[in-house]
Amino acid sequence: MLLVHEILGRFDDMAFNGRARDKIWITAADAGRRRLRAVSENGEQVGIDLPRPDWLFDGAVVHDDTRRILVVARRPELVMVVALSELEPSQAFQIGHALGNRHTPAEFRNDEILVPVTDTPDLTARPVRALGFRNIQIRFEERAFAADAPPSGATVLDHGSHHHLHD
Repeated sequence: MLLVHEILGRFDDMAFNGRARDKIWITAADAGRRRLRAVSENGEQVGIDLPRPDWLFDGAVVHDDTRRILVVARRPELVMVVALSELEPSQAFQIGHALGNRHTPAEFRNDEILVPVTDTPDLTARPVRALGFRNIQIRFEERAFAADAPPSGATVLDHGSHHHLHD
């Protein structure tokens, strides 16, 4: 098994020009883990053991043997997409509060909020639909979630520590 201990850079950095790429597929749920095991597309067993929590972003190089690089890749997964373009700023704030109050991971891209579907689409959409906004547009799509950075609204890198009190 190949053990890797750091993120060396991005696959498109000049230092990696001319190298063959072998992908290791990491889910968004695993991207913040410090330790995990994976198998590359070419069948190599890989153990990732980072010295501290980091984000295994899409395109991260975790190994370079001068011939090939091991590159983190993110598969699309089912996400709820909430369109913000038709909403008032106060409505967007209320949606953010509803998701954050439940520590729901969320990612903001352009005029949309993306939320991973971890149960069913109906359960994922329930806190947003409960707000009762008539002008809300919710759809479900397959997209790479939190591919570039950790999502907002969740304690991803410390895996569940809880730092405030609820009423």
